[in-house]
Amino acid sequence: MAPVPPPPSAASIPRPRRWALIVGARGTGKSWLSARVVASLTERGVAVAGVFQEAMVEGDERVGYRACRAARGDSVIVARKATAQAPPGDVSCSFAFDAAAFAQVRRWIAEDTRAGGAVLIDEVSKQEVSGGGHYEAIVDALQGPALVILAVRADQLVFVMEKLALDEPVASIETNEQGDLDAFVSAVALAVRAT
Repeated sequence: MAPVPPPPSAASIPRPRRWALIVGARGTGKSWLSARVVASLTERGVAVAGVFQEAMVEGDERVGYRACRAARGDSVIVARKATAQAPPGDVSCSFAFDAAAFAQVRRWIAEDTRAGGAVLIDEVSKQEVSGGGHYEAIVDALQGPALVILAVRADQLVFVMEKLALDEPVASIETNEQGDLDAFVSAVALAVRAT
């Protein structure tokens, strides 16, 4: 008869993936709503950091995306319209993604996660589902002490949850349900303080 293995140590059991969700279709105000969530949590005394992703627009055309650090205001261009002038990088859809910029954002998210509180990661979508973009930073953040707030494109939500092995969030809000902002912020604040 084979020996019975010892029970797993606490260190080998993954932390529960505590997260909250902001969801909406492309262009429906996820980043704007995320900024309101950060401001509301801050007003309630909750430490919140992370990254927003803002579109860079020329005329009526999106020409790139900039990741902006919520707590400090640092920013870096993570994607540009895929043209001959775009820097070399991962080209998918119509944008070229800058691996060095995503590495910088990952360092920011790691620093912010170690501080605890809440960490927002905006514009989670196809890049993360394919294992690129902010994927590694999100995986690391979900194992840290902070509650992770993900702003996810609606058409990618099922894929994001599957890729990250996420259960139900502690709170969720859709961009078209902004009247529920206070309830969402209250639930997130309560979850952060419960740790």
